[in-house]
Amino acid sequence: MSTAPLPDLVTTVSVPARPDRAFAVFVDEVGAWWPLAGFSVGGASSSVAFERDPDGRATRLVETLADGGSADWGTVTRWDPPHSLAFTWHPGEQADAATRVEVTFTPDGDATVVALTHSGWEARADGGAARTRYGTGWKLVLQPFAEHAAATR
Repeated sequence: MSTAPLPDLVTTVSVPARPDRAFAVFVDEVGAWWPLAGFSVGGASSSVAFERDPDGRATRLVETLADGGSADWGTVTRWDPPHSLAFTWHPGEQADAATRVEVTFTPDGDATVVALTHSGWEARADGGAARTRYGTGWKLVLQPFAEHAAATR
């Protein structure tokens, strides 16, 4: 594990929708926009979804693999629709190596600024290298999110 704290990684995207719609697309439609071919445990034949409790609150983010198995990506730690959500993050890793992701939805005229903050790099043995990879990766993940939100508004 890395011991020196590394700076948070912040990635933003503007979505042509109000915060309630942007939040719903992010959570309810994650399986439609997430680029599984390049960013998943099982590849393009998998699916991904936020699981919900009986009250409708998202509890965890899970990838279902083609063989029926599953890979936990993280556990929801804050649920505040349509303003924000936060979750641990460890796709393909053990939960004790989880980092943290917070996503906020801020109105900006007729659009929403979606800011994803990824922190907690010290939990990973490869914290610095992982942070560098995710610096590119989150941009490649959030772009199809923004495109999907624009196409389905």
